[in-house]
Amino acid sequence: MLVLYIYITIFTIFYIILAAASLKPVKKIRDKYTSRDSNICVVVYATGKVDTLENLIKQLKNQTYPKQRYTIYAILDKCIDPPEFTLQTDLDVNVIPINNLEPIGKSQAYSILAEKLSEAKNLDAYVFLEAKNYVDSDFLANVNFYLSKYSVFIPMVNYIGEYKDLKFWQCVKVTYSRYIAKFLLATRTRLGLTNLINTDNFVIRKDLLNKIGSFDFQDKTAEVIYTMKLAKERISVAFVDDLKVYTGIENYDTRIPSLSKRINIFWNNITHVPNFVTQEYLCSLIQPNWLVCIGAYLILLAHAYKFPFLVGYTTILITFIVLALAFCVSLLNAKIYAKEYLYLFAYPLYSIGHIIHNFPLIRGVRNFFTNRARKHNIEKMITDIIVTDGKRDFPCKLELISDDGLARVKFINGAKTYTTKNNHLRMVDAIRELAEKLADYGLSLKICQCCKYFQPIIDGSTNMVKGCCKCQFQGRTPGDIIPTLVWNTCPKFEEHNVVNLF
Repeated sequence: MLVLYIYITIFTIFYIILAAASLKPVKKIRDKYTSRDSNICVVVYATGKVDTLENLIKQLKNQTYPKQRYTIYAILDKCIDPPEFTLQTDLDVNVIPINNLEPIGKSQAYSILAEKLSEAKNLDAYVFLEAKNYVDSDFLANVNFYLSKYSVFIPMVNYIGEYKDLKFWQCVKVTYSRYIAKFLLATRTRLGLTNLINTDNFVIRKDLLNKIGSFDFQDKTAEVIYTMKLAKERISVAFVDDLKVYTGIENYDTRIPSLSKRINIFWNNITHVPNFVTQEYLCSLIQPNWLVCIGAYLILLAHAYKFPFLVGYTTILITFIVLALAFCVSLLNAKIYAKEYLYLFAYPLYSIGHIIHNFPLIRGVRNFFTNRARKHNIEKMITDIIVTDGKRDFPCKLELISDDGLARVKFINGAKTYTTKNNHLRMVDAIRELAEKLADYGLSLKICQCCKYFQPIIDGSTNMVKGCCKCQFQGRTPGDIIPTLVWNTCPKFEEHNVVNLF
């Protein structure tokens, strides 16, 4: 009980500090003059259906920022019906189509482009945007101004739609999002604390990106880890209210990883935190939500009322009242409209419903019936391969399977078959799992992916299963590029123990 009291008291003090810090009015910046215009690379990532991509590209091409100071890259990752401009020559847009068996994801797409541009000397910063967004005509001008203040920052996300056109729960989510951004994110930035990076929309200086390394944004937990990497370098992710992007309410996401994953990250890193920014960020991962907070105070009040405790019942009650007053202050400083208070106070009901909806048992039952009713989109391809034990070669077959965008492979040796246990985002990872399984039996795949002469193509213009052969066989024309695929083989094969995909 003492641990619970210390935990909730620390959170109460922290919340009061945030509420007090938000009382100071923010001066509106009107003159955003800077002595230098930065060279900016705008990276737009699109996958699946891209109905908003063409409009976003037009908005970026018509910025008030000097055109010679920014370039646009549009990464089309397995897009469905891309707009017409991608099929034409457009000097203002560098289109990078990725036509893999399944989308490689924005994490890998960003990493490929960042590696390609890592040696560019006339580049100052990256602006990463997902194609689902819209921007104002002065968006890049604002980015340039705030680059003089922050190394990494995220914009304010405004969800499109009038309240009268939205459903009740959509209004609840929009209001809660505005409250979190206007109060929590803005106040943390004012205090010099870091915020969780939003990989859908963010800006980062090129020199910092080169220092931190490639991205790993496979899920929300990866965003927490990347933010911690920045914090260890004493870099805080700032929130800029004055820098806005717009998106549809259907794209709403709380971007909060599960509590169990946050606690795991906390315990794995709390013993080696180099600075205050990292320490505070780690502690913020385990801060209670409204449900835990109210529940903790109710438990403490009931315990202090019936049994002797370190502090009295009245003290705990006063602390709880002060926390409630701090919450009222935060409402005023968040500057939400009067009609939005109803939606905000309805958020707990939405939160409880969300918890029940995603409860493991209920989710498992729901997925069971959903998967039975849903037809899977399965694509298969069989190719001939060779397996060796170091002395003899055995002709076998490899079946490449894409099941709703997830990859696995089936190894076929006569009547014997083996299918990889895991589903992967990339086919090369599924093949790697098979290669590791065969290695346990002393067997090796004689395919390009495992050959030391294989060179993956990393410029993003082709998918990750394609590459070229570097073998300098007799009669090869110098500088000639021989295209190949990861599952091909040839008599010049030489095993390479480490497969470097990048």
